[in-house]
Amino acid sequence: MMNRRGFAIMLAVVLLAAASAPALADTIKIGGLAPLTGAVAQYGLAVQKGVDLYVEQLNAAGGINGDTVEMVWYDEKGDEVEAINAFNLLVNNDKVVGVIGDVTSRPTLAVGERVREIGIPMITASATAYDVTTDNPSIFRSCFLDPFQASIMANFAKDALGAEKVAVIYDIADDYSLGLAESFRDQAIKNGQEVVAYESGTATDVDFSAQLTNIASKGPQALFVAYYYGPAALIVQQAAKPEIGLDVYFLGADGIAGIENTISDTALLENKFFYSDHFASDSDDPSVQGFIKAYEEKYGEPYQMAFNATGYDAVLLLCKAIKAAGSTDYAAVTAALKASDSVQGVTSAYSFDDHNDPIKSAYIMTFVDGKQSFKQKQDP
Repeated sequence: MMNRRGFAIMLAVVLLAAASAPALADTIKIGGLAPLTGAVAQYGLAVQKGVDLYVEQLNAAGGINGDTVEMVWYDEKGDEVEAINAFNLLVNNDKVVGVIGDVTSRPTLAVGERVREIGIPMITASATAYDVTTDNPSIFRSCFLDPFQASIMANFAKDALGAEKVAVIYDIADDYSLGLAESFRDQAIKNGQEVVAYESGTATDVDFSAQLTNIASKGPQALFVAYYYGPAALIVQQAAKPEIGLDVYFLGADGIAGIENTISDTALLENKFFYSDHFASDSDDPSVQGFIKAYEEKYGEPYQMAFNATGYDAVLLLCKAIKAAGSTDYAAVTAALKASDSVQGVTSAYSFDDHNDPIKSAYIMTFVDGKQSFKQKQDP
C-alpha cells in the first residue's frame, strides 16, 4: 500500500497536471476492446456487461461532475491484429480518453506497444499475464496475475487436498497457459510436491489421450489444467474414459470459468474441479449482492462469471480517476489511477503496487449441482 508521503507526491502530480490539462467535456468517451465474437467471446461479453452496468449507474447518478460517460466498443475477435486496428480507431477516430481492455493476454500485450507510445490510461479486467503491465506505466488491471493464481492453486493442492504428487497439462503455443504451468510447477517444487508429469498440447487439439495416458501412468493426485474452459472440458471428459481412468482432482485458473456451460457431463466437475477466480457471487457482502441484483435486473439473466465484476471494477476505477484528476489528460488520469488507495470495488478494495497490479484477494471456486460454488478466500 502506498505510504502517506508517496500518496502526497502523487496527488500533487495529479493536481499539477489537472491545472494545465483539458477540462472535462459534456460527453466523456471511453473505449472498450473485447472479443465479442469468436472462441473466447464468453469472456469479452462478460467484461462488456459489467462495464456497461457501471456506466449506466454512473450516468443515472449524474455522470462525472455532470458529464455523461459513453462507452465505444469494438470487437477484436480475440485476434492481436484486430485488437491493434480497433485500438487505433478508438484513439484516432473516436478520441477516447481511456480504454477498458483488452480481455485475453495476447491481444492486450499487442495493444500495449501502442499504449506505451501515447500514454493513454488503460485498464484490463481480465488479462492476467505478468508482462501486460511491465514497463508500461499507463496500463493497470482489476484482476490478479497468473503467477499469483497458479501459486495459490499449488498451495491449495497441498494444504487442502493433500496432493503430494501433481501433474500439469498446458498449451505450448499460448503465453497465458505457459505462464500458469511454469508458476504452478515452480510453486509445487518449492512446496516439496513431486511434479510427476508435465505434458503439453495446443488449444486446437481435440484428442488429449496420449498426454492423459502418460499422466495416469505416473499416479498423480491432482492435475493442473492450464487451459481455457473449452479445451479443459475435453480434457476432463477424456480423462474419465475407462481406457484412461484418470481419477484425480482437477485444478485450474480463471480461464476455467464457464466450463460448466461447455462440458456435457457436469457431474465430472462436482467437488472435483477447483479453480482460482476474482469474485464469489455467493458472498454475503452487501456490495456483492447489490451488484448481483443490479446485474440480473439489467440483463434479465443470472450473473455469469467473475469478469462481469472485474469489468465493473475496471471502469469504476477509471471513472474515479478521471473525476479525481478533473481532467481527461492522459498523464493526469494515469497519475490519479496510480494514486488510488483503498478504492472500493465489488470484488475487492483496490490499491496498486509498483507493477500497476492490484493488491487484492483471490477466491477458490468449485462446482456443486453443476454451478460455480465458493470454496475459500485466499488473501494476498
